[in-house]
Amino acid sequence: MRRNLHISFRFAALVALCVVFAIDAHAQESADKAKVWSSSEMKWQDDKALPGVQSVPLWGNPASGEHGMLRKFPAGYAPPMHKHPSVERVVVISGTIVVQYGGSDKKTLGPGSYSEIPPNTNHAVQCGGESACVFLLTSSGPFAILPSTSRGH
Repeated sequence: MRRNLHISFRFAALVALCVVFAIDAHAQESADKAKVWSSSEMKWQDDKALPGVQSVPLWGNPASGEHGMLRKFPAGYAPPMHKHPSVERVVVISGTIVVQYGGSDKKTLGPGSYSEIPPNTNHAVQCGGESACVFLLTSSGPFAILPSTSRGH
Protein backbone atom coordinates (compact mmCIF):
# COMPACT_ATOMS: atom_id res chain seq x y z
CA MET A 1 0.00 0.00 0.00
CA ARG A 2 2.77 2.40 0.95
CA ARG A 3 4.60 1.63 -2.32
CA ASN A 4 1.42 2.32 -4.33
CA LEU A 5 1.03 5.69 -2.60
CA HIS A 6 4.67 6.49 -3.34
CA ILE A 7 4.19 5.56 -7.02
CA SER A 8 0.92 7.56 -7.26
CA PHE A 9 2.57 10.59 -5.67
CA ARG A 10 5.57 10.25 -7.98
CA PHE A 11 3.32 10.04 -11.05
CA ALA A 12 1.33 13.10 -9.94
CA ALA A 13 4.58 14.99 -9.36
CA LEU A 14 5.78 14.05 -12.86
CA VAL A 15 2.54 15.21 -14.46
CA ALA A 16 2.81 18.49 -12.52
CA LEU A 17 6.41 18.87 -13.71
CA CYS A 18 5.30 18.40 -17.31
CA VAL A 19 2.53 20.96 -16.92
CA VAL A 20 4.92 23.50 -15.36
CA PHE A 21 7.44 22.81 -18.15
CA ALA A 22 4.74 23.38 -20.77
CA ILE A 23 3.44 26.56 -19.15
CA ASP A 24 6.93 27.99 -18.75
CA ALA A 25 7.81 27.19 -22.36
CA HIS A 26 4.78 29.11 -23.57
CA ALA A 27 4.54 31.97 -21.11
CA GLN A 28 4.86 34.46 -23.97
CA GLU A 29 2.06 32.86 -26.02
CA SER A 30 -1.47 34.15 -25.49
CA ALA A 31 -4.12 31.44 -25.75
CA ASP A 32 -7.44 31.94 -27.50
CA LYS A 33 -9.15 29.76 -24.91
CA ALA A 34 -8.25 27.82 -21.83
CA LYS A 35 -7.15 24.19 -22.19
CA VAL A 36 -7.74 22.08 -19.11
CA TRP A 37 -7.92 18.36 -19.84
CA SER A 38 -8.06 15.42 -17.47
CA SER A 39 -6.18 12.35 -18.67
CA SER A 40 -9.50 10.74 -19.67
CA GLU A 41 -10.24 13.69 -21.98
CA MET A 42 -6.97 13.40 -23.92
CA LYS A 43 -7.62 12.62 -27.60
CA TRP A 44 -4.89 10.20 -28.66
CA GLN A 45 -4.23 10.15 -32.42
CA ASP A 46 -2.46 7.45 -34.44
CA ASP A 47 0.84 8.63 -35.94
CA LYS A 48 0.69 8.58 -39.74
CA ALA A 49 4.41 7.82 -40.16
CA LEU A 50 5.08 5.46 -37.24
CA PRO A 51 2.64 2.52 -36.88
CA GLY A 52 1.63 1.84 -33.27
CA VAL A 53 2.73 5.29 -32.06
CA GLN A 54 0.12 7.73 -30.74
CA SER A 55 0.19 11.40 -29.77
CA VAL A 56 -1.92 14.13 -28.19
CA PRO A 57 -1.18 17.64 -29.52
CA LEU A 58 -1.01 20.08 -26.59
CA TRP A 59 -0.01 23.41 -28.17
CA GLY A 60 1.44 24.84 -31.34
CA ASN A 61 1.63 23.16 -34.72
CA PRO A 62 4.12 20.30 -35.21
CA ALA A 63 3.94 20.80 -38.98
CA SER A 64 5.07 24.43 -38.91
CA GLY A 65 6.68 25.53 -35.66
CA GLU A 66 7.07 25.39 -31.91
CA HIS A 67 4.85 22.80 -30.28
CA GLY A 68 4.33 20.31 -27.48
CA MET A 69 2.69 16.90 -27.48
CA LEU A 70 2.31 13.76 -25.47
CA ARG A 71 3.70 10.70 -27.27
CA LYS A 72 3.05 7.02 -26.55
CA PHE A 73 5.27 4.19 -27.82
CA PRO A 74 4.18 0.56 -27.46
CA ALA A 75 6.39 -1.66 -25.27
CA GLY A 76 9.60 -2.56 -27.10
CA TYR A 77 9.03 -0.08 -29.94
CA ALA A 78 12.23 1.20 -31.58
CA PRO A 79 12.13 3.44 -34.65
CA PRO A 80 15.28 3.32 -36.81
CA MET A 81 18.11 5.77 -36.08
CA HIS A 82 16.95 9.22 -37.15
CA LYS A 83 17.26 12.97 -36.60
CA HIS A 84 14.95 15.98 -36.39
CA PRO A 85 15.33 19.46 -37.96
CA SER A 86 14.62 21.15 -34.60
CA VAL A 87 15.67 20.55 -31.00
CA GLU A 88 13.78 17.68 -29.33
CA ARG A 89 13.11 17.92 -25.59
CA VAL A 90 11.58 14.95 -23.78
CA VAL A 91 10.35 14.36 -20.23
CA VAL A 92 9.50 10.71 -19.56
CA ILE A 93 6.15 10.29 -17.79
CA SER A 94 5.84 6.49 -17.65
CA GLY A 95 7.78 3.46 -18.80
CA THR A 96 11.47 3.53 -19.71
CA ILE A 97 13.17 4.83 -22.83
CA VAL A 98 16.69 3.92 -23.94
CA VAL A 99 18.41 6.80 -25.78
CA GLN A 100 21.64 6.78 -27.76
CA TYR A 101 22.99 9.64 -29.87
CA GLY A 102 26.15 10.36 -31.85
CA GLY A 103 29.00 8.39 -30.29
CA SER A 104 27.36 8.15 -26.86
CA ASP A 105 26.64 5.09 -24.76
CA LYS A 106 23.02 3.98 -24.36
CA LYS A 107 21.26 5.60 -21.42
CA THR A 108 18.04 4.32 -19.84
CA LEU A 109 15.58 7.04 -18.82
CA GLY A 110 12.72 6.34 -16.41
CA PRO A 111 9.84 8.53 -15.20
CA GLY A 112 10.96 12.08 -14.45
CA SER A 113 14.04 11.85 -16.70
CA TYR A 114 14.91 14.51 -19.29
CA SER A 115 16.54 14.34 -22.71
CA GLU A 116 17.47 17.18 -25.06
CA ILE A 117 18.73 16.34 -28.54
CA PRO A 118 20.08 19.22 -30.70
CA PRO A 119 18.79 19.65 -34.27
CA ASN A 120 20.15 17.24 -36.89
CA THR A 121 21.71 14.92 -34.29
CA ASN A 122 21.50 11.24 -35.19
CA HIS A 123 19.91 9.30 -32.37
CA ALA A 124 18.07 6.09 -31.57
CA VAL A 125 15.36 5.52 -28.98
CA GLN A 126 13.65 2.38 -27.74
CA CYS A 127 10.76 1.92 -25.36
CA GLY A 128 11.50 -0.68 -22.68
CA GLY A 129 9.81 -4.04 -23.15
CA GLU A 130 7.91 -4.03 -19.83
CA SER A 131 5.21 -1.46 -20.72
CA ALA A 132 4.25 1.34 -23.07
CA CYS A 133 6.22 4.59 -22.78
CA VAL A 134 4.51 7.96 -22.41
CA PHE A 135 6.50 11.17 -22.65
CA LEU A 136 6.11 14.90 -23.17
CA LEU A 137 7.88 16.02 -26.33
CA THR A 138 8.46 19.70 -27.05
CA SER A 139 10.28 21.27 -29.95
CA SER A 140 11.30 24.76 -30.98
CA GLY A 141 10.33 24.16 -34.60
CA PRO A 142 8.61 21.80 -37.01
CA PHE A 143 8.58 18.10 -36.16
CA ALA A 144 9.89 15.69 -38.76
CA ILE A 145 11.58 12.31 -38.50
CA LEU A 146 14.48 12.22 -40.94
CA PRO A 147 16.22 8.88 -41.54
CA SER A 148 19.83 8.79 -40.43
CA THR A 149 22.46 8.46 -43.13
CA SER A 150 24.91 7.19 -40.53
CA ARG A 151 25.08 3.49 -39.66
CA GLY A 152 26.93 4.00 -36.40
CA HIS A 153 25.52 5.33 -33.18
